[in-house]
Amino acid sequence: MAVQAGSITASYVYQESDKPLYKKGNQKLVAVNILVIFVFLSTKGYYVWRNKSRDRVWNAMTEEERAAYAKDTTLTGSRRLDFRFAH
Repeated sequence: MAVQAGSITASYVYQESDKPLYKKGNQKLVAVNILVIFVFLSTKGYYVWRNKSRDRVWNAMTEEERAAYAKDTTLTGSRRLDFRFAH
């Protein structure tokens, strides 16, 4: 299935009218790579920012407040204050 998806994508990027150097097709692939790099860097920045903002709230709490939060909160997963994104 991955090979078929790759060949369908290649047929849209590398077209007959662009032969033999495929300048337009290669420009499209470079643009996609630049977009992906931007998305990765933005995601990294979001994770760092989110962890710092949670640390500010978490570190402002006392030990008793932290224990009560851990015991009583209904939030799950990445919505919890004691969750940190790995980056």
